[in-house]
Amino acid sequence: MHDFLNSTSHHSQEIVVADEYQSWTKHDFQQQCEVLVEHLSTLDGACVAFHMDNSPAWIALDLALSECNKIALPLPLFFTQAQCEHALSESGASWLISEAVLQLYPHSKTISVCGRQLHVYRLNGKATGYFAGTRKITFTSGSTGSPKGVCLSQATMMQVAHSLSQRLDLEKPRHLCLLPLAVLLENIAGVYAPLLSCGQIFAPSLHSLGYQGSQLQAPDKLLACISDFEPNTLILVPELLQLLVHACSQGWQPPSSLRFIAVGGARVDSYLLAQAIAFGLPVYQGYGLSEAGSVVALNTADGKLTGVGEVLPHLEYKIEHGQLYLRGPLYLGYLNGAQHNPESWLATEDLAKQDTTGLVIHGRHKNQLILSNGRNVSPEWPEALLLSHCGVLQAIVFGEARAHLVALIYASSQLSDSQLTKLVTQTNSLLPDYARVDSWHRLEHPLSVQAELLTSNGRPRRDAIARHYQTELTALYQTYTEEQALQPQIRLEKSI
Repeated sequence: MHDFLNSTSHHSQEIVVADEYQSWTKHDFQQQCEVLVEHLSTLDGACVAFHMDNSPAWIALDLALSECNKIALPLPLFFTQAQCEHALSESGASWLISEAVLQLYPHSKTISVCGRQLHVYRLNGKATGYFAGTRKITFTSGSTGSPKGVCLSQATMMQVAHSLSQRLDLEKPRHLCLLPLAVLLENIAGVYAPLLSCGQIFAPSLHSLGYQGSQLQAPDKLLACISDFEPNTLILVPELLQLLVHACSQGWQPPSSLRFIAVGGARVDSYLLAQAIAFGLPVYQGYGLSEAGSVVALNTADGKLTGVGEVLPHLEYKIEHGQLYLRGPLYLGYLNGAQHNPESWLATEDLAKQDTTGLVIHGRHKNQLILSNGRNVSPEWPEALLLSHCGVLQAIVFGEARAHLVALIYASSQLSDSQLTKLVTQTNSLLPDYARVDSWHRLEHPLSVQAELLTSNGRPRRDAIARHYQTELTALYQTYTEEQALQPQIRLEKSI
């Protein structure tokens, strides 16, 4: 808290945080944090979990836990009950703080912070050994398996925030949080970094932005928030960037206040970036992973359509056999696992190469497909091209040990089957023959975190998706013939 709020550059009467209802000056927000520190200091146990919507209260709680030397365990609202229980069990959390009234746990007290009533619940956390210096545990499910708790020190998180603040070099930026604060990227790059630059954080509730669970159900609300708050900076995943590009094509005018829009979480096709830039959106790609405290590299070159820019200065990196390795102030280790040696190189499992302005990320090493003809294909390549089309919301490509690629596609209902077929054909025209999607299945419902088909940051859990849609994928290959290879095929889910 000291690093963010005690800077002489932050005037006591300047607005620091706000939501859709109210704003708080540095002085008032600091008082709210101090009240929280008093309450939290009375709690025994090392780890405190919190399950809350985006709000200034979330930010205050996060900062106050650090001030108390407690371990923070933020739980995203889109986590399933099973995922929350797994995180609580593995972490040995002693307390859970929530805005909701829960019957599962003994209620201890209620705290009023930044206009929110926070309920504190006692947990019977198991004895857990934490790495020295652990201040935050973020659970990342990866593409397969049970979620893993990544243990981070305050020093690592602050180093990332400082490097980002220096890389952007924006004075007093106004940042609007569009991703859940419990997602490490928004937490570090969307709160810590702007505060270090004496900026303002706007954290409206996810519901007011149009979210239901992890799905954006009312995009007009999100667009209205961007127009109303007039931010300087945003952080987007590719799906949200696609939404903004589509809105611009329909006449929406992005506010002239926008200076920097970081997009990450998955590979972004250069065509989509070019569209965004043409509409006046200042979009720049980034790359990161939880084990590195979120952001690893960020592009700041105007008009750059490929690559994720230079690695942040506090990290060392190398590329061996096409895979990116990192060294420096990284994570302490996985919860209940081995400690990470800060002198050792971390294999990111991401395929990368170096160009004149920094790194280019091709995809995940373990996602790479080897076709029956021996060709290697990163599925992120055709997926990024498919997702560059407005209306194509999700696309997952398969083809391991097969003669050709197939895909599962979820698209807007505004796209007819024939229109979608044309978009796939257009995509294939940009790809070599071995990387084309020769048949595909249109999903009736989107893949979701709740169904455990996506990770918490929206990446596909490919093995889980393949198991869930085994029948559909098998049918795509059974119906394929050489004559059909010239025309992508569509399979429609039947209504239940």
